[in-house]
Order: sequence, then structure tokens, then C-alpha cells
Amino acid sequence: MSESTRVKADIVPYTAEYSKVVLSWIDSEEIYRNLCRGTEFPPADDLIDSWQREGISSYLLFASGKPVAYGELWERPLELAVEIAHLIVAPFKRSRGYGTKMLELLYQRAAQRQNVAKVILNFFSGDEVALGCYLKAGFELVSTTNYTAGLRMERMVK
Repeated sequence: MSESTRVKADIVPYTAEYSKVVLSWIDSEEIYRNLCRGTEFPPADDLIDSWQREGISSYLLFASGKPVAYGELWERPLELAVEIAHLIVAPFKRSRGYGTKMLELLYQRAAQRQNVAKVILNFFSGDEVALGCYLKAGFELVSTTNYTAGLRMERMVK
């Protein structure tokens, strides 16, 4: 049984009341750079709120009544795709299967949408733990990203 199948957690739509909690998870320059290629640490207080806009669905993963991960689904209609972005796990829950669980649940949400043939991720860091999480969740390396140095990962919708 994989780590993520043992994780008991539910995904719910993000609400602004959790912006400070999610922001607190960006606890180092490295996390900030890996999450959103941010360069001015610490991030602005309104960073998480600034990510909320049309075409983006944001979610929290809750375990034992507390948020433990955050991620977004970005519509990519020209590619018949949905992109998973801004995936972050609370520091006290990292490397325990919550990232993989969040990816699996985000993938399921994306795959249920009409006209979606694939779910994509863009990987911009050398974080081997994050890469392992993406691979465990069924994503495959397919190319480099188009607009900045990084790797593109995909999981086809069945």
C-alpha cells in the first residue's frame, strides 16, 4: 500500500480565511523559489490572495480537521488540459504522503472536467522530493517547459 493511499484526507475548495496559514508554509527562500519562482523573501502578505482569479480553482487538503496542503487547477483549454500549480504541503506534514494525495485528488478533479485529455505540471526546481512525489502520483516527464527553464510533466486522462 502506497503512502498516499494510507493518508486520510479530503480536498475542499480554498477560502481566503486560510491565506495566512498557507502563506506561513512558505518558510524559506528555497520553498518560495520552488513554489512560484519568487525572489523577494519573505513573500508579500497578499501572495496567496493574488493567485485567486478566473480560470483557476484552488483547493486545500484537510487531515484531522486542519489544512495540510494547497494546490490549484489552471484551465488550459487550447491544450485540452488542466495544469496543477502552486502545490505546497505544510512543513510538519512534508514527506508523509500528503503531497502525493493532494496530487491524486487534484488529478481526479481535473480528469472529471469536459474536454480534458491530460493534466500537466511544470517542474522548475531540482527538488528531488517534489519530483518523487510527482512520479508517485503517475506523472511522467515529457519535455522541457516552453517559457522558462524547467521540466514538463503530464498524466493522460483515461
